[in-house]
Amino acid sequence: MSYFRTKKSAAVTPNYTGMDIQTSSSALPIPIIYGTTRAAPNILWHDGFASHAQHSTAAGGKGGGQTVSSYTYSTWIMLGVGEGPIKAIGTIYNGQSVLPYGAYNLALMNGATPQDVWGQAQGAFSYAALHYNGTAYMASSYYDLGSNASIGSIAFEVYGLSAVATPLNAYDSDPAAMLYDFLTNTQYGVGFPAESIDAAALFGATGDASYQTYCMAIGIGLSPALTTQETASTLITRWLQLTNATAVWSGGLLRIRPYGDVSLSGNGYDYMPDTAPVYDLTDADFLYEDGRDPVQVARIDPYSLANIQPLECFDRSNRYAATPVYAFDQDAIERFGMRMGANISAHEICDLSMGVLAAQLILQRALYIRNTYTFKLSFEYCLLDPMDIVTLTDPVLGLDRTPVRIIAIEEDSNGSLTVTAEEFPGGIATATRYPAQGASGAVLNRAAEAGSVNAPVIFEPPSALSDGSLEVWVALSGARNQATGAEWGGAFVHVSLDGASYTQIGEISSPARQGLMTSALTSAMIDGLDVTLSQGTLASVSQDEARNVVTLCYLDGELLAYTNATLTASQSYALSGLVRGLFGTMPMDHAVGSAFARLDDAVFKYSAPPGYIGQTINLKFQSFNIFGAGVQDLSDCAVYSYHLSGNGIRGPVTAALLLGTSLDYGVIAAGIGEADDFGTLSEASVTIIALGSLP
Repeated sequence: MSYFRTKKSAAVTPNYTGMDIQTSSSALPIPIIYGTTRAAPNILWHDGFASHAQHSTAAGGKGGGQTVSSYTYSTWIMLGVGEGPIKAIGTIYNGQSVLPYGAYNLALMNGATPQDVWGQAQGAFSYAALHYNGTAYMASSYYDLGSNASIGSIAFEVYGLSAVATPLNAYDSDPAAMLYDFLTNTQYGVGFPAESIDAAALFGATGDASYQTYCMAIGIGLSPALTTQETASTLITRWLQLTNATAVWSGGLLRIRPYGDVSLSGNGYDYMPDTAPVYDLTDADFLYEDGRDPVQVARIDPYSLANIQPLECFDRSNRYAATPVYAFDQDAIERFGMRMGANISAHEICDLSMGVLAAQLILQRALYIRNTYTFKLSFEYCLLDPMDIVTLTDPVLGLDRTPVRIIAIEEDSNGSLTVTAEEFPGGIATATRYPAQGASGAVLNRAAEAGSVNAPVIFEPPSALSDGSLEVWVALSGARNQATGAEWGGAFVHVSLDGASYTQIGEISSPARQGLMTSALTSAMIDGLDVTLSQGTLASVSQDEARNVVTLCYLDGELLAYTNATLTASQSYALSGLVRGLFGTMPMDHAVGSAFARLDDAVFKYSAPPGYIGQTINLKFQSFNIFGAGVQDLSDCAVYSYHLSGNGIRGPVTAALLLGTSLDYGVIAAGIGEADDFGTLSEASVTIIALGSLP
């Protein structure tokens, strides 16, 4: 079964001799994927391109002969995912189609080191059976390319590198573990020595001030996919900005220090910041320069600061669509006017509420930390580090044990330390987490599986409608699949005599107007036919149009037409002005629940071989959605059996009357051998036919 199946075309020759490539480049870096995010693959290899003829039986043809109606295509393929080992592949996206892992006959090679070769390729294409150690890829020996020989815009939901745990939730990576792996991993890392990382500042346990504890307690996780070339310093700077932290190099160690300044609890972690001042600095501690105050202050104009911070992240609940979120400060907007900040690209964040939290922390830090202090200290304060808290006392500036946070320290040739610090208002480095609303409205999934069909109306029309051939008419409709949300778009029709092997005989692309009677109807009634349709509408016509069977309907064995159709409820109609017993059928009594169908172009017509008369055929209707995809598995389709009686076949007398009798009896001297039920032409008839009598 094809997952890219479209409507049948009239073409009977292959249109393609090769695959339409999506992405295959030797210049692209191998992606590094942490957490859970969406990533497009790179084609590593493909071979074994093949075309497959699609046969069908024309519904209006004679004898049910099969013809080639179109072609589908397949190939062997390997799709590179990224550095391994990865954990798993979740959803597979192809344009607007969304299907679970396994739907495209793809198997995951997770990228372990060492990694076994793909066994199927080893047997068929030995030259391609490579180990690909450390590279995760998806492979298929029959990748369905559909009818256009294209792989499509395929992407995978990747559960990233196994080396990084996800204690926060089932998706996002712990930023501390991710940062450590990125710096030190010998396969794809930066090559930073592990012994040069302050592990105590990076990792911790509940109750400390480590970076890991802060991220877990505040509830921020990251899921980056490094698919393009970018410097490591740029990446790390962005990750730290999004998680409200900074990197400090001190004493030969790299330390990651969060800006969090209040105690936090969440996700099983308690964060306890170290905000105790290291020194209380006064005029006695500062180094003076001639003509300058010991403490220099710079203040940013609040009218120049942004009070709305946009941030673009991914929305995992909406197929990882890039979605903007905003943080704003209403008080600053009312006091200084609206100021929009520069947009921050944060595709490492795949949860909208995390995106709002990160944007709020960035906004608060930029908006409320406006004072910067610069002062000089002697070398005896050399143990100070950036991110340490000290207090400043300067009566001239009105500072009285005012806490500040050191952000930079420079040493000159004399050993003097020039210190730059920022104001430290408590609580600014913490924000409340609010829920975020993503994109609303319907999200299309072109591959969503369609629902099963409604019970079809199956019958043999009289010869006046079948032109004397053996035909089976089917009125069919379907309903919306409540589980997947897919609307019913039609069905492929399959037939079988033995109930085991099925052959496709056609396609239904329009729902019929079928339903059930909701009140009884006697053979003498010409009004009072009440029906409820599964879908569609019925319209009234003139009396002459009804007599000319413009509104021809099937009602449980009887053919009739109606004049008036009055809507009585949703999908329910009262039909009146009935013309009963059309085309040789007899007006009958019909009970509640009898099958009803409006006979129009939506009715499927199957010309069966004459040899099928007296046999029972089994029909299956394989539903697809309104996009021609989401095709049901044939084994899941219900079987509908029908016994063919040959109702529409013309008898020999009718055929003879329509064709006439040949008047060429040969040469004059020869005898005439023509005969009928009354004898030969040369003898008298003794048969008496009673034609009835007058009343």
